Amino acid sequence: MLSKDYSAEFKQRFADRYADGATITMLQHEFGLTKSTVKLWRERIDQGGVGAIDRPKKNNRYPQEFKLRVVEAYLRGEGDYRALALEHGVRNSAQIRDWVRRYREGGEDALVVHPSGRRRKEPAGEETLEQRCARLEMEVEILKRMSASATALSAAGGSTR
Repeated sequence: MLSKDYSAEFKQRFADRYADGATITMLQHEFGLTKSTVKLWRERIDQGGVGAIDRPKKNNRYPQEFKLRVVEAYLRGEGDYRALALEHGVRNSAQIRDWVRRYREGGEDALVVHPSGRRRKEPAGEETLEQRCARLEMEVEILKRMSASATALSAAGGSTR
């Protein structure tokens, strides 16, 4: 079962029993958990305390360089998915498995972070940054010409009005 199915009180009792020195088998039977869940929770508690077994509040986004480091570590045989997830702070080892698969299929470019969700459409009638820049450059050019004309007129003794 996923950790979201367990209350904070349940997880705290688990952590307390683990701190008291309960074995994996004892924790399995007492809490009705699988051996793999008990091991995973113990490792997470060792790394980050009781809060480490809670579900994350938000999704993590990992930069391409980070993903590449983890994938290369896996390919060099520095650990299995689970060990690398714990070592690098990735919440789910399946995430690393997915990165490795994508890397094998598409190389480094397959690990690029793409923005999620729909792209925003620019509101109709509003100028883009490029349009604004071009308009301001034209205004500056007009002001320079007007200033040059005014300077030439005053030098010739004429009025600027």
